[in-house]
Amino acid sequence: MMRTLTRMVVVMACTLGLAGLAAADEPAPDKVKPVPGEPPAAKAPPADKPVKRPPPAPDAPAADGASAEVKAGTGVVKKEVVGEATSFAKGTKVWAWSKVLGAKGTTVKHVWKRDGAVLWEKELAIGSNQWRIYTRRTVSKAGSYTVDVVGADGAVLGSVSFTVE
Repeated sequence: MMRTLTRMVVVMACTLGLAGLAAADEPAPDKVKPVPGEPPAAKAPPADKPVKRPPPAPDAPAADGASAEVKAGTGVVKKEVVGEATSFAKGTKVWAWSKVLGAKGTTVKHVWKRDGAVLWEKELAIGSNQWRIYTRRTVSKAGSYTVDVVGADGAVLGSVSFTVE
């Protein structure tokens, strides 16, 4: 029974392409004793050690250096702003779009202001180190508008300004 089980394990290991299996009575490759009179062989790196890959190129600052790219437009299509502008007519629905970098697992706020006074704000959860979010408002009064992206610690991560005529 034990012999059959051992054979099944070896066959499965070979089928799955597992390397580094040795019979119980054979020494492991890193335990081989050198032959007297011969120079020691160069030791090969273990095959089962994970390959270290360089980290991905940073497209976002570190977690303590969160930031946001912010744009204003007339819509969002496929997670990108469309109709980007710096001036809009009264009655236009304006979308504030932002790509928040380096703030995974936190929340940020879109804070809408007209002539420096806060009109409205919305708290949004950030799900990864590069996360797109947006809010929208119909701008019915003329003035200078700003939408700030404010981090959980109160720091302004980015902003966009536009006028309504």
